[in-house]
Amino acid sequence: MMINSETRPESSTGFPSVPVHALGISQIIAYGFLFYAFAQLKIPLADRLGIHTGDVLIGVTISLMINGLLAPLAGYWFDRFGALRVLATGLIIGSASLILLTWCTSFATFIAAMVILGVGFSMCNYEAAFSAAVQIHENGSRRNISIITFYGGVASSLTWLMIAPLMHHVGFVMTMYVLAAILLVMAIWAANIGRHWQRHQADKAGQQVEPFRWSDLTRTEKIALITLALSSAFEYLSFGAVALTLIQWYQELFGMAGIAVLLASIYGPFQVVGRVLEMRYGAKHDARYTAICAFIMVPTAIMLIQYPSMITVIIGMALFGMGHGILTVSFGYITNMYFRAAVYGRAKGWISTPRALGMAMGPLVAGMLYEYGGEVFLTTMVFVTILAGLIFAIILTLRPRDGF
Repeated sequence: MMINSETRPESSTGFPSVPVHALGISQIIAYGFLFYAFAQLKIPLADRLGIHTGDVLIGVTISLMINGLLAPLAGYWFDRFGALRVLATGLIIGSASLILLTWCTSFATFIAAMVILGVGFSMCNYEAAFSAAVQIHENGSRRNISIITFYGGVASSLTWLMIAPLMHHVGFVMTMYVLAAILLVMAIWAANIGRHWQRHQADKAGQQVEPFRWSDLTRTEKIALITLALSSAFEYLSFGAVALTLIQWYQELFGMAGIAVLLASIYGPFQVVGRVLEMRYGAKHDARYTAICAFIMVPTAIMLIQYPSMITVIIGMALFGMGHGILTVSFGYITNMYFRAAVYGRAKGWISTPRALGMAMGPLVAGMLYEYGGEVFLTTMVFVTILAGLIFAIILTLRPRDGF
């Protein structure tokens, strides 16, 4: 399934550049339009359907749960058909789901559209992009994953800053059609790249995917799988909860909607800063130790953003962005430290299931805990993130495979 990089054009650094940058752009669009957008779409959706904003978050939770439950199957598809082909299909499904949201007239039809959205998201999220990066050039996977996450790091900021003026000038329906059109264009782009850069096992008659069964894994691989799955589940539960409530929290804290959006948007650029630091300096060190540093940043950030001081909040958001930026690279690359390219997609799929389910529970947990006050909610998320870091620390006792 690996592509021989010697037969493909490479950048001056020795890494395939065009597909990696395209994969990064796909993550701005996939995460931005299929997840982050609901931080701003939840109110107009609720008004349009005559439901509570909490009901919209239930729909987001359901879509993320579908994403998580399908992760192992999507991982198999990545290994079987090629991650780029699956990613393109997911973007098409995601585009269709946004159009369906404009046709919804009831809570039931809204949930149906969100289920379809979850199916698409499972096929075009970071796991698809990371799998493609590993398949294209395994030896350069850490750098390639970092490049992809540079783009994904600004997904929240670009989406939030884009949707506000769109909604103001063209309204909800046209905004959704614009987002859907961009997803569709990216799908065509990804499919075209796939034809030029990916050889699919499905195109070779009789070729079988290498088996990936629990009984075949070593003790180290089993512990690594469980540790990465559980730590990411708790960390992404906190992330999923906090990310969709930042704008609401800052509006309550400072009383200005415009300032709230700008403060929340600080997160995106500093994700990129975190990823630059990880690639520039972290690459010289064990990725597991840089992840531990990030696990310290995130709960510290959540504590800081509770104080009604603009400077403190800005510092907190910078740490929140950098911490998550580093962790995204870490979870992608550390999986490759224990699982080779031929089974990477399925390993990430199984790790991603509890992670995605944790992220799916985030909006629901946020809706429930926020009723008791923003401080109670955010303090709870501090402890959840600390728990994630403690679980992750177990990985330090496991020896990576040869070459790492």
